[in-house]
Amino acid sequence: MKSIAVLDLGDGRRIHCKDVDAAKAKWTQYYSGIEDATIDVFIPIGLSGVVLTYRYDEAAEEWVKCS
Repeated sequence: MKSIAVLDLGDGRRIHCKDVDAAKAKWTQYYSGIEDATIDVFIPIGLSGVVLTYRYDEAAEEWVKCS
């Protein structure tokens, strides 16, 4: 199983995408006006997994990992 990405628009709407690139593309195409959006990426590892969260950095004009 590969990663699963969820585009969270910050207003209760969440859009499931097949990967982080698809989530970024969906945001760019339809939701780029929503600056508070985040992308949560679930990466399965064995029986558990890791979640990475990305946010859009307007100054850098790119998605960056949240710490």
